[in-house]
Amino acid sequence: MEIVTPAAIQTQCKRCGECCRKGSPTLHVKDSNLIKNKTLTYADLYTIRKGELVYNNIEDELITIDIELIKIKEKEGSRVCFYLKEETNECTIYENRPVQCRAFECWNTDKLLEAFAEEKISREPLVEGDKTIRQIVEEHDEKCSYLILKELFARIQKGDDLVASVLDILRYDTQIRPFLREKLGIPEDFMPLLLGRPLVDTIIMFGYVVEHDEDGNYILKAIEKKENKEEKKEE
Repeated sequence: MEIVTPAAIQTQCKRCGECCRKGSPTLHVKDSNLIKNKTLTYADLYTIRKGELVYNNIEDELITIDIELIKIKEKEGSRVCFYLKEETNECTIYENRPVQCRAFECWNTDKLLEAFAEEKISREPLVEGDKTIRQIVEEHDEKCSYLILKELFARIQKGDDLVASVLDILRYDTQIRPFLREKLGIPEDFMPLLLGRPLVDTIIMFGYVVEHDEDGNYILKAIEKKENKEEKKEE
């Protein structure tokens, strides 16, 4: 009689690096010590602001978030965590990795879901010691709100002439960044944490891209839908 041996059940990390390639971790309040002990610096982090469209690597889908999140940066043009050494699938801060990373078990997602439900860290405790920076962050959030942009784009779709209002918001978001660098001496690589990702990059979530005219002014251009392109080819 042939004895069939069942496949081994995975019970520990294989260090394949796949989880680190699907997105960087979101930081929890429990991860505050990683900033205090300088395992992570402001230059390593970025903010996803309320109302922004993001990739949910647990459900493998794009969602609009209703809270603020702070994440470790990802390598340019990818979802690969900044701290993954891709050649060896090694996490370069493994011994001091965030809560979410410690909870992730690809063979059992229950532990990760429990950890993900825990309280997330926000920018508030990070900037509370500097009144000027706190006020700038609050003013930026108010003027560059994704909720306001969502309403403006909805009205534009209905025919309202509000493109100038959107461009005003984009210009403010663009200009405040060099101001902070030049006037207050804040490093450029701190901007993604303090102000979130540039709106000229994230505006695509509303179906538009930003281009420039001959004078360098912003132009808002709707993204041509795929089905429209296919219809034109058929014609």
